[in-house]
Amino acid sequence: MTIIESLKCISGYPIPSNTLKDIAENWDLKPEDEANKNVRKSKEYRLAKADVLMWLSKAPNVSQGGISYNFSDTDRLNFRWESEAIYKECGDAKKSIFGYKGSRL
Repeated sequence: MTIIESLKCISGYPIPSNTLKDIAENWDLKPEDEANKNVRKSKEYRLAKADVLMWLSKAPNVSQGGISYNFSDTDRLNFRWESEAIYKECGDAKKSIFGYKGSRL
């Protein structure tokens, strides 16, 4: 299985291949490389996984080919929490702020 295929397996949601490719390349991963055990344990792969989870937390509910893909608010919150836990674990300074920004200006 390639890195892009492994990232796609995080969810059954139809994440565009170009999105997965961009996420992988952002963390200096080659999407076509094998996603072996060492790769999946690497900081770069874990951060790419966190980006996919964060992307899923914002993904719209869609219907495609007669199949609906819907996430509840709880699902979206869980995606964010898991993503932020990975960022923290890997020492990445990313922090997502959701909601109204007016009070944080």
